[in-house]
Amino acid sequence: MARQVVVEHVDDIDGSPIAEGRGETIAFSVNGIDYDIDLSAKNAKEFHKKLDYYIDHATRVGGRKNRSAGTLTSGEEVKRKPARRDRDHVRAVREWAQEQGYDIGVRGRIPTEIAEAYNAAH
Repeated sequence: MARQVVVEHVDDIDGSPIAEGRGETIAFSVNGIDYDIDLSAKNAKEFHKKLDYYIDHATRVGGRKNRSAGTLTSGEEVKRKPARRDRDHVRAVREWAQEQGYDIGVRGRIPTEIAEAYNAAH
């Protein structure tokens, strides 16, 4: 017995079938979350029309999914978060903490209490 599988594309907004070549799958991201939506030509045009307003007022950041860490201040300048500690420093903190009897793992974030104790000792 033969089996035939038919794939029918359906508009995610109104549930109507999308004829071959008459719609599109649109990929977009909001707050770092990626989405795909299948739309008929009519709904795709409406989607792009609504989004164009926001795109015209936005800053393009290229193909990156996430911006570098930072927050806007009232002066519109970007306040950067401190850079990550280098591996040698992190290794030294872990070794010191173990020698001092702290319970610390071999990976992961160094607890603030341990980092402050290390800084006070050095």
